[in-house]
Amino acid sequence: MKSAGSRIRPILMTSLAMIAGMIPMAAGMGEAGEQTAPLGRAVIGGLFASTFAALLFLPLIFASVRAKDSVESASLDPEDVNSPLYEPNVPESQS
Repeated sequence: MKSAGSRIRPILMTSLAMIAGMIPMAAGMGEAGEQTAPLGRAVIGGLFASTFAALLFLPLIFASVRAKDSVESASLDPEDVNSPLYEPNVPESQS
């Protein structure tokens, strides 16, 4: 969620610049405009969808996956008390 907040400006700027650049193509202006207009509309639709996914949908999925994640020590050292592999040092004579 924090990264979406920090990335909102660059994502919106690049998406809006690309959409603005594709408007003449989607409107069918220029030579062979009738043939290229559907491609321009498809690109604009894809940009809207990817912007929505990058700013809203993907952070929500990531947050829901992280909420289910457990917080455990990443240490594999058997002498680390917080490690799931921790084995207390018991002298051989007491076992």
